[in-house]
Amino acid sequence: MSPTFPLDPRSAAAAQVRATLQERERALRAEVEAARQVGRTDPSAVAREVRDREEEAEAQVSTGINDAEIGRDVGELREIGEALQRLDAGRYGQCKDCDELIDPRRLAAEPFAVRCTRCQGVREQAQRRI
Repeated sequence: MSPTFPLDPRSAAAAQVRATLQERERALRAEVEAARQVGRTDPSAVAREVRDREEEAEAQVSTGINDAEIGRDVGELREIGEALQRLDAGRYGQCKDCDELIDPRRLAAEPFAVRCTRCQGVREQAQRRI
């Protein structure tokens, strides 16, 4: 039997969603910390190791990718925190824009989804026009 949305914060289904979100949160925090450790490398040491422009460009690209990965992970952490707040407030599974229920399959694929498929599509269309 699939859960009824929005979830009752005291339900077993809510506990399962909370555990899934918290597990992903722990994994992301570990990834961010590992990436930050890589980023803490002494820039002057890296500069001394760079022998030519190609190596310097590769070092810059690597740093940029590392920074982008941290940014993506921090954004997902924020989304997970917001999903946990919705769960505690009894609004988990309810669309932020239209208040309709989010399809359980969407929530299974993306447990921190804030919009139903229709509203998310409208939002993405609007962003493409910008």
